[in-house]
Amino acid sequence: MMAAEPSPPPAASASASTAAAADDLETLALDSSSSAAATASASTDPLLRPPPSPTAAANHDPFVIDDFLEEDDFSPSPTIAPPPAARADAAATVFARITVSDPKKHAEPSAGAAGVIPGSGSYFSYLVTTRLAGGGGEFRVRRRFRDVVALADRLAAAHRGLFVPARPDKSVLEGQVMQRHDFVSQRCAALQRYLCRLAAHPVVGRSPDLRTFLTEPGAIPAFEGEAPRYWTTTVNAAAPPVPAKAGRDLFGVFKDLKQTVVNGLVATKPPPVEQETDTEFLAHKAQLEDLQQQLTTTSQQAEALVKAQDDLRETTGHLGMTLIKLAKFEREQATCSSQRSRAGDIHNFANSILKFSRSQRKLNSEIVKHLGSIHEYLEMMISVHHAFTDRSNALHHVQSLSADLFSLHTRAGRLESVSSRDMGHEWSKYQKVEGLKETISSTEAAKNDALKEYEYIKENNMIEIKRFDKERRRDFVEMLKGFAISQVSYSDHFAVMWAKVAEETKVYCNRGN
Repeated sequence: MMAAEPSPPPAASASASTAAAADDLETLALDSSSSAAATASASTDPLLRPPPSPTAAANHDPFVIDDFLEEDDFSPSPTIAPPPAARADAAATVFARITVSDPKKHAEPSAGAAGVIPGSGSYFSYLVTTRLAGGGGEFRVRRRFRDVVALADRLAAAHRGLFVPARPDKSVLEGQVMQRHDFVSQRCAALQRYLCRLAAHPVVGRSPDLRTFLTEPGAIPAFEGEAPRYWTTTVNAAAPPVPAKAGRDLFGVFKDLKQTVVNGLVATKPPPVEQETDTEFLAHKAQLEDLQQQLTTTSQQAEALVKAQDDLRETTGHLGMTLIKLAKFEREQATCSSQRSRAGDIHNFANSILKFSRSQRKLNSEIVKHLGSIHEYLEMMISVHHAFTDRSNALHHVQSLSADLFSLHTRAGRLESVSSRDMGHEWSKYQKVEGLKETISSTEAAKNDALKEYEYIKENNMIEIKRFDKERRRDFVEMLKGFAISQVSYSDHFAVMWAKVAEETKVYCNRGN
């Protein structure tokens, strides 16, 4: 950072130590894909780093844009804390780092066989690199998407009632019209984010199934147990917010993220709970439903803010480029020193506008990062719906077994009350009654197991609700603090920049028309 950069405001400086402490908690950091995307954006966006002119390289024409933008490069103070998706309780962390990279295409054994469409018998595998906490070593395994599906099914069955993070949906990514490189890049980012979310969960993060997936080579067998039906068909996890790529603005990234989350919420609406009598749970459930509505409304306003800021950035960028052309025209048409001086002032003003546009892009990126927490929690509502669906299904199972028992007891009572005409009918009635008694006994055992499962899920629900509320309050405070600090930092930067422009052009205030 250059010396010309304004110093951060007191609030930002005071938060530096807090930010450093928060950075220490970032045990599940993502890989460098985001920074790579930012670098690619900087290399292709003419407002960020336009291609140098051959003439300018030789003569350094002051009316040609060059690397002057680097002089006022500005970044705000570090954020207060990492995003909730990547943060885990330090005491519960088992995995220090998880990355997904190096996608490779493979041919299925059946590829090339008669009747197989060319290209349809191929798949991608991804390198999953995991570093254990406490110096436990590093593991590298290759996984394909169906291994992730098997893992998700196992975790869903083993942790009913918990807010288990939702896995990325295969059909959504593959159904998009995109280049193959974009597809695998998004898949890598989505899988890495999903695995980091699993590892950050205080219970799921210690699951033997997750540890096997991350550390033991070899394919993961398909889950053969009874997994929740909704898990493999309706989950639609959102893609993570990333810096804008060339040709795609920050507003588009933010809007796509919100739409993906909304689609996932619509697809995972749980069935109504019948005869639920737990008033405390019903109150929490109603509050979470209200929260979802509030998050949806807030996300719409956040989306509008991002769009307005991005429109401002784009408009000021176009204005700066137009003024550069105007300054060049004025310089070429100048016949006296005053006209050339005016052309130089227009050029300097245009440079300031372009610097403002570049800083505005960075500010927009900060806005997306901080307000992205809204979408993080909207996505978490998918997991909440899954957990409540577990509870609904368990309660329905108990009710169904209770109805079956009532019917069996009724049938047995009727048989026992019927008088038999002879010994043959008496023996037949006895066999039927004994058979019903065995069925009743097995059904009662099944009902007892179902009740235990229901109580287990209820307990998990309440544990997760309390954890969710606690983390939500903390994350929202951090989101607002980070948003405010970045706004203050950039506002100070813009004020210093425009004050400099005003000082350079104040001479025109003393002149007449």
